[in-house]
Amino acid sequence: MLPDDVFRNHLEQTLVDIEAWAEKARDCAAIEIAASQSYWRMVVLPYLPSACPFELLIKSDQHFSLKLADEIYEHRPVERFDLFPALARAIEAGHAERIETFTATTDTLVAIAMRVELVPGWDWIGERRIALLDGDKECRTHRFLPYRR
Repeated sequence: MLPDDVFRNHLEQTLVDIEAWAEKARDCAAIEIAASQSYWRMVVLPYLPSACPFELLIKSDQHFSLKLADEIYEHRPVERFDLFPALARAIEAGHAERIETFTATTDTLVAIAMRVELVPGWDWIGERRIALLDGDKECRTHRFLPYRR
């Protein structure tokens, strides 16, 4: 963890970058931003129904939570500040996908992952396990559309 003043300084520049992205994206998404001393929150609802909505919450305790479509990833440590503007741009560009993993024999859902390709070679992946995988697996991927078509 960083000292609080260093964290706030890095976060301030990051928020400037994200809010600049938000201004440019308002023509293709409803964007709501709220802030207080303890958090900064942005909710993005694209006008295109097949695009990926998301919500980002960055807290002063140096953790963040992210909701991508219906999947929620809470209390993750802030390790890189460049992650947040990259996430927004990649989701807007349609580089988000939902990956469902099933058992090949019983077709039982065992995991759901959300993957966002930030730049070539750098992906953000969140995963939720539902059951243990017993045997071979089958993955089904749903790719979200870009905000602009």
